[in-house]
Amino acid sequence: MTTSPDLNIEELPDLTDPVLIVAWEGWNDAGESASSAAQYLIQQLGAKPFATIDPEEFYDFTEARPMARYRNGERYISWPATEFVHLQPADGGRDVVVGIGIEPHYRWKRYMTALSELVDEIGAKLILSLGAVAAGTPHTQPVHVRGSANNSELAARYNMHPSRFEGPSGIVGVFHDHCRQRGVAGVSLWASVPHYLPGITNPVGAQSLLRVVSDMTGLRFDLDPLERGIQRFHTQLEEALRDNNELRDYVARLEAASPAPQMEQQPEGELPSADALIADLEDFFRQGGDNANN
Repeated sequence: MTTSPDLNIEELPDLTDPVLIVAWEGWNDAGESASSAAQYLIQQLGAKPFATIDPEEFYDFTEARPMARYRNGERYISWPATEFVHLQPADGGRDVVVGIGIEPHYRWKRYMTALSELVDEIGAKLILSLGAVAAGTPHTQPVHVRGSANNSELAARYNMHPSRFEGPSGIVGVFHDHCRQRGVAGVSLWASVPHYLPGITNPVGAQSLLRVVSDMTGLRFDLDPLERGIQRFHTQLEEALRDNNELRDYVARLEAASPAPQMEQQPEGELPSADALIADLEDFFRQGGDNANN
């Protein structure tokens, strides 16, 4: 029985030690890489929402408009709610809940209350948030995923650092601070995507985030459809570069300023290898790492 008037749980699934993965469209989602990664997970595994946060108190519907849909011979309106989906690994591994929505326009503290109740209801001990930032990186080089942890034990295990950013915060930063205050461990994952591709969905960033999600959760899914989308993405970019000398020269300057991939050292906050992630995360849960803040 929920107490938040904004959280609706239709049927709570049977969950074992779940990880909650969250992503929001908007300010924290350069190239739509984070929201695309979350949507891809849900679509690939064919899951349906079991819980939602009602949008009425949180959105300006002239900015995040409801969408008209047509299905099975009927037209209906889809509202921009935050939805939560249960993904159960086929190999019997840890349960995963994915939450996806749009960064709220209003009443963030009230929104946090609904999120907190969802975390409590599902019993999540670890939060993974997906984000993407526009960076001075060329599209011809791999997309790096960096992470920061909201408690010292996670930070030490993954060679991360608490975020030292000072300035305006998005919903991701607010949520992780809220989790830290409540003693819930959290890792914030950020893909760095080229800043010179505004308004273009970047599937390479989504793919990089999904690989880290798979490593950290044990969740397995088919990336082949996304790989085909990436091939089309690069083909379209190369065609655009052929017709734009200025952009082609700019990309070349970025390539020259970036270290060669084989020589590049692991930057501060970048995630370690997949094997190290899996081993450390399992050890973290065995040792009750969720009590690190207590």
